[in-house]
Amino acid sequence: MRLLLLPLLLLAAIVPPILPAAAPGPASGPARAAPTPCAEPCPDVLPRAVMEAVSSVVRVRSREVLTTPVFHNSRFRQEPVEGQGAGSGVIVSEDGLVLTNAHVVDGSKEITVEFLGGQTSAARVVSIDPASDLALLRVAASDLHPIPFADGPLPEVGTAAYLIGNPGDVGLQVTWARIGPHRRVRVGTRPLEFWCEVEAAIGPGDSGGALLDASGRLLGIPGLQVNYSAERAPGPLRSAGLFIPAAHAARSMGKMLEGPSASWPWVGLLLEDPLLAASDGGAWNDADAPRVRHVFPGGPAATAGVRAGDRIVAIGGRTVRDNFEALDAALDLEAGKDIVLTLDRAGRRLSLGITAAVRPDDPRPGPFDDFALHTGLRLRVRSEARNGHSRLALAGLSAPAVAATSTIEAGLLAQDLVLGSLVPGQDLLAGQGRPVRVFSDDDLAALLPRCFVRDQFVALAHWSRPGSATVDRAHVHRKIYPVVL
Repeated sequence: MRLLLLPLLLLAAIVPPILPAAAPGPASGPARAAPTPCAEPCPDVLPRAVMEAVSSVVRVRSREVLTTPVFHNSRFRQEPVEGQGAGSGVIVSEDGLVLTNAHVVDGSKEITVEFLGGQTSAARVVSIDPASDLALLRVAASDLHPIPFADGPLPEVGTAAYLIGNPGDVGLQVTWARIGPHRRVRVGTRPLEFWCEVEAAIGPGDSGGALLDASGRLLGIPGLQVNYSAERAPGPLRSAGLFIPAAHAARSMGKMLEGPSASWPWVGLLLEDPLLAASDGGAWNDADAPRVRHVFPGGPAATAGVRAGDRIVAIGGRTVRDNFEALDAALDLEAGKDIVLTLDRAGRRLSLGITAAVRPDDPRPGPFDDFALHTGLRLRVRSEARNGHSRLALAGLSAPAVAATSTIEAGLLAQDLVLGSLVPGQDLLAGQGRPVRVFSDDDLAALLPRCFVRDQFVALAHWSRPGSATVDRAHVHRKIYPVVL
C-alpha cells in the first residue's frame, strides 16, 4: 500500500479554544446528513449495534489557557488564548476509562465529560501518548458499556462505516461514512502516524470520537479534517477525514496503561520519506524499500554499525516493505531486548544484532534536514574565500518555499547568501533577541532545539552577502515530524 502525502489542508477536529464554547445542548441521537452519498442508498435505520454504541461515546469539554507565539511589528510575543475546547471520547472499560485524542485535552486545566443522557462527570488524564495523539481519561461513573475494538485488517475501500462524534459541541450525532481509498497517510503532524482516510464530514468536535463498523466495533479514532485543494483534486470536492486505526489505538492504550506517559522503543534511525525528499527538492519512489537517511549518534543503530544509505529488509524477523511496515515493526520491539536487523547494503545482505532502547520524546533529524523541513531553505557548507573558514550558505529553496516567496525576496535569496545569524524562538519570547552567529552544522544543531515553542518552529534568520543584500526572515510554522524508528 503506497505511502501518501495528500494535497490537502489538515485541521485538528477539535472545537478550538479561541471560540466561545457553545451552550450545552441535549445529546442528539442519530443522525446528521451524510455529505457524500453512501455506496448504496443510505438506509433509513442505523444498524442496531451502532445505535447501542452511541451511549458509549461521550462529549469531552476542556477549559484551557494556551499561549501562541505571534510575530508582530518586527517582534515576537506570546499571546494567551483562553477558553473552552470540545471534542469526543470513547468508553473503553467498564471502570471508567475513556480514550480520546491528546490534542483534545492537552494543556487543559479542567476536563468534563457528558454522557448521552446528559449526565456529566469530571475527568482526569490517566496517561497521554503525544506521539500518537491519544490520551486516556478516567471518569467516576457506573453502568458503562465499552466499545469493542475491531480486530484484523481494515475493511475494504468503500465499506460502510459510522462516525459518532460531537460536531460543533452541540451533542452526539451519527454520520454515515465509508472507508476511503487512502489507507496509509503521512502528514507529519505527529511522530507516530498510521492515518487512514474516511469519507465523512469530520469536523470540529469530532476528534476522539468513534468510527464503527456495522457490528458496532471500533475501527478507529477520528482526529483530522481533510480539505482537498481545488487545483489538486479533480472533480467535485469531497468531505473526508483521517482516523487512527483501532490496531494502533489498542497498542497505544496498552502503553498508556503502564504509566502516566506512553513509552515506545526505538533503534535510532531516520528514514527517507516524502516530507524530507520534498524539502530537498527531490523525488519519492513508493516502490523503494525503507532507506536509512540518518543514523542518530549514540543510538542502538549507530552502535550496531548501521549506515546512511542502508536499505531495511527485516526488523526482528519481520519483513518490511515500506516505512509504515518498518515503523510498525519497530514499535512492537521491547526496550532492552536484543533483535536482529537485516539490511541491504549496496546489494549485500547483512544481519546486525541490535538492542532496542527507549524512544526519546521528540527525536529530531540532523540539523540540515531539520532546518529545511521548517523553513523550506536548504543549506550547504562552504569555505570563505579569504580565510578558508566554513560557513553555512543557502543551497536552494524547496518548491513550497518558492511558492510562498515574493518575487523581490526570491531574487535576493537567489544570490549567494550565507546564514549570518539565527535568533531561536525561545530566546525571542524570553526577551533575549540577541542574534547568534552560525558558522557550522554543529552551531545549527545546538540552536535548533531552542527554535521549538510548543508545537511550532519559531525563529528569526538573518542572511547576508558581504557588501550586498541582506534578508531577514521570520519563521512561525508547525512542527513537522519525519519517520524515525
